[in-house]
Amino acid sequence: MITKLLNEMYRENIQIIEKEGKTKLIYELGALNIEMKKRILDNKTELLKRIRENATARKAGLLVYNHGEFYEYQYGKRAFLYIERQSDGTVNVWRENYLPDHNDPYKVKVVAKGVSFERGLKEAEGFIRWLGRERNGKYAIKRR
Repeated sequence: MITKLLNEMYRENIQIIEKEGKTKLIYELGALNIEMKKRILDNKTELLKRIRENATARKAGLLVYNHGEFYEYQYGKRAFLYIERQSDGTVNVWRENYLPDHNDPYKVKVVAKGVSFERGLKEAEGFIRWLGRERNGKYAIKRR
């Protein structure tokens, strides 16, 4: 639901921002009809939460796909860490390793399954930090 609404907002170039405790909608004249405005206001809390979650994931170095339905972190030439949202609101976190010239992973390691986004991201960040220590800081999370 939130992803669908974010996709529609993106298509219409409608942005929702939070600044100094106030929420603002930024849009071009005629882009925001009454129905869309009502849907945005009804889902304001979830929209802002998703936007904050996506910003946190980006700071951790993850790529964000489809407005936060899927996240990816590449930590090797053929090694990836993924976070995927489920329809029940939880996320799954796992790693995959690939051999050269193969589309299917030869190794899959589940990091967390059916957990909150916050917990899933924490697990992913923990792995990235561990990886950074193992590789002399090359892949360490950079906080801004």
